[in-house]
Amino acid sequence: MQGDRKSKPAAAAAPQASESLFRALVESSPDAVVVADADGLIVLANAQTERLFGFSRAELVGKPVEILVPERFRARHPAHRAGLARDPRTRPMGAGLELYGLRKDGTEFPVEISLSPIETPAGVLVSSAIRDTTARLRAERKFRDLLEAAPDAMVIVSRHGDIVLVNAQAERLFGYRRDELLGQSIDMLVPARLRAKHSPHRDGYFHDPRVRPMGAGLELYALHRDGSEFPVEISLSPLETEDGTVISSAIRDVTERKVFETMLRDKNDELERASLAKDSFLASMSHELRTPLNAVIGFTGTLLMKLPGPLNAEQEQQLRMVQSSARHLLSLINDMLDLAKIESGKIELKFEPVVAQSAVREVSSSLQSMADAKGLTLTLDLPARDVVVDVDRRALNQVLLNLMNNAIKYTERGFVHVELIGGGSFVEFAVSDTGVGIRTEDLDKLFEAFNQLDSSTTRRFEGAGLGLYLSRRLASLLGGEIVVESEFGKGSRFALRLSTA
Repeated sequence: MQGDRKSKPAAAAAPQASESLFRALVESSPDAVVVADADGLIVLANAQTERLFGFSRAELVGKPVEILVPERFRARHPAHRAGLARDPRTRPMGAGLELYGLRKDGTEFPVEISLSPIETPAGVLVSSAIRDTTARLRAERKFRDLLEAAPDAMVIVSRHGDIVLVNAQAERLFGYRRDELLGQSIDMLVPARLRAKHSPHRDGYFHDPRVRPMGAGLELYALHRDGSEFPVEISLSPLETEDGTVISSAIRDVTERKVFETMLRDKNDELERASLAKDSFLASMSHELRTPLNAVIGFTGTLLMKLPGPLNAEQEQQLRMVQSSARHLLSLINDMLDLAKIESGKIELKFEPVVAQSAVREVSSSLQSMADAKGLTLTLDLPARDVVVDVDRRALNQVLLNLMNNAIKYTERGFVHVELIGGGSFVEFAVSDTGVGIRTEDLDKLFEAFNQLDSSTTRRFEGAGLGLYLSRRLASLLGGEIVVESEFGKGSRFALRLSTA
């Protein structure tokens, strides 16, 4: 008897301990938890429920659970409760539906609800774990807005290759409605001939999910609803979601770009053929034009030397005009041919050690008669010790010839002075004159091809405007530069500066 009296309190303590544990678990839940009986009356609510709905526990216990349901849904709610009573199992409530809760102040908010039946001596109770999804839905809405605003077609695919989300651009690009794409295999957008390779590529991406272009170096194609294929460019990005990693694919139709690239390739081929034809023409014209001009210059020189016989003053003047014009024309032809070679990148330079003093003397001696004819003093200031520079001799002579020739041409009286400055990391060939000089605003135009600062029909100085342009290009090919200093009406100083390092 005493044993029976002691066992009853122990047996009663067990349910009380279980109930205390259950209440502690409910209180510790991060979600609002509402427990209702078979009649839908609330028997228990935790602190999270108070905070979420704005009711106190005393205001909830004993009330129908519909107090937490918006008025517009209350008529259907008892039927849902009855369905759970017939099939009592843990499950989400209203799968696929948008659920809303109702606060004490009358405001509605979106919720996610998980239902669980609880067996008790008093019967089956239903525990509802309720989570406010406002923030998540706001984030999802923002994500969807960003997706819709994307300029490219966006297709999001699950690990199994099922399409889970698309934007309006994807509908337009592929010709399908959104509901025709969602839940379908991504293979429906891949040409049949490429599908066998697509699945391994997708699996490979999930093993190394990172932002990258798809099929780098490959020609990618997509399939339109009408069965036509079109070239695409695809960028892949992994997205971490509650359901695992998904792939976001940004798809761009590159049909127009491919057409343009084909046209550009054809045009480049055409230009290449034209360039070859031009080179052939220039090579031919080089011979065809230079040969008769050299003959004219040569025979004119012979006549001026009076080897065939004496000349009167008028004849000598006319022959000198012929010789001068022929030399000018030959210079223009040489400049044009050099320009063509430089522009096509086909000029060949042979670098070798050159004594700078010998190059200056060689060029100046060829121009001495031109300076004498104008009454100019042509002077040289060269170091006694040889200055050796690694350079292409012909290119160096061409630049020096252009600089000295210009100095003589644009100087009416005074002098042309050539100075060689060598030492350290550079050597400088400087040509100074007392000529017409250059205005400050015209300095930037000096090195433009076919540019003449005096472009009037009555200009005093001949030339095609190629000399300085070619000189700068050649100086650059030699690894140097041309530096200019000038004062209008007083003279100029042009210097070719080459590195010796």
